[in-house]
Order: sequence, then structure tokens, then C-alpha cells
Amino acid sequence: MKRKGFLLFWALCGLSAAGVLIAGMAFSLHTALEWEGKREMALDEALLAQDRMERAKYYLRFGKGTMPSSERVTRNGRVYQVDIRRQAEEIQGVPMVRVRCRAAGRGSEGFVLETLVEDRG
Repeated sequence: MKRKGFLLFWALCGLSAAGVLIAGMAFSLHTALEWEGKREMALDEALLAQDRMERAKYYLRFGKGTMPSSERVTRNGRVYQVDIRRQAEEIQGVPMVRVRCRAAGRGSEGFVLETLVEDRG
């Protein structure tokens, strides 16, 4: 007795199994690329904040250069808002300047750095 449609049935089963595997791999690739983009954005925010913070500390310690200000920066095709603030305060009788820098891209919480620098002025 010959089985009609037996080969067609197994071909369809094989194609559907391959489709499920390909869909799973495509989803995994999409998720991995999305995570990589978020990590790249976080790294850019950290590097931008660190750069502005180092410039601010250099200006406050040595009085050279210019104090960085808030600005929009484009890096790796993304636009980031970098805000820097300074606030004078006194800690145990020592005049200090609190410098706070925040770099944030679109849809991100941002990266914040904060430090105290002795006020020499």
C-alpha cells in the first residue's frame, strides 16, 4: 500500500520547523542589536560627562581654558544634551564648588557625575 502525500507532509513539517527556528534567530538578533545600541548610548553619555567634568575641574583648579556650559552634542549619529552646573558651598570651613554634569540622549535617563573642587577664587 502506497502512502500518498507522505513526502509532502514531512516537507511541510520541515519547513515549519525551519520557519520557527529562523523567527527565533531573527528575534534574538534584533534584541541583541537593541541592547548593543543602548550600551553604546550609555558609553557615549559616560564619556561626554567625563570629558566635560575634566574640563570643568581643570578650569576651576588652574583658571585656564573656559568653563564648559550646557550644550547639545552629536556623537555617533545621536544627539545628546550635556548639562553642567556648579554651586558654591562650604564644607567644614573650606570653600568648595560642587560640579554636577549630566549627559542624556533621547529616551535615556542619562549619566550623572558629581564632584567637589576646592574654590581657589
